[in-house]
Amino acid sequence: MKRSLDSIRFAVEIECEFPEVKDSYQLIEKNRLIRGWEMDFDGSLENGAEYRPKNKNKLYYNEDCIDQIKEIIGLIKAHKGHIRPTCGSHVHIDMKNFKNQEIINIVKAFYQHQDKIYKDFKVIKSRENCNAKKLNKRMVNSLTPAKITAIKRGRSAFKEDMFQDRDFGLNLYSLSVHNSLEFRIFNGTIQVRNIKSNVKWAIEFCLANAKGNGKRRNK
Repeated sequence: MKRSLDSIRFAVEIECEFPEVKDSYQLIEKNRLIRGWEMDFDGSLENGAEYRPKNKNKLYYNEDCIDQIKEIIGLIKAHKGHIRPTCGSHVHIDMKNFKNQEIINIVKAFYQHQDKIYKDFKVIKSRENCNAKKLNKRMVNSLTPAKITAIKRGRSAFKEDMFQDRDFGLNLYSLSVHNSLEFRIFNGTIQVRNIKSNVKWAIEFCLANAKGNGKRRNK
């Protein structure tokens, strides 16, 4: 099967805060399931929640899935949800149809261009220092197909931060939980056009770099 923008599955996590007069826990219980989505508390937020597809459900880049995102954004706005610097927008790209070496190629391309990527997406410094940290050369050079297999199987034999900590701009720990690469570089947004753009960029980045081409992909 030929890989393309609309054939690669993805999931998106949308973080937002609510006004103090809103009880985020109450909203979470009331709106926990919305057409295949779930709403849950996120420890990095003060009075907020994170929306994401339920049970590792992954979407396709098509009209139906974009409509789902629009519905979630509509709900957030109806409850006066808003974005603070602590909020992020995370995109998971399904790695099911990517070989281990292709995953390594994607990670290396991200590392090679990450300074420009962070600049292009205007990653807030507080997020870069905390929950969207940059990869370092030692981490990337340690990657092997065997290590990718190990992390997919949830093994903890490797002590590199990259395999134990999800809070990197490109999160490999997600391979063990969702079999995905998680792009955490995107600042929080409740604008559908921004979310679509972020998802499209992440999918195309993976497609462009799986074979080791080292392409950056402009925002």
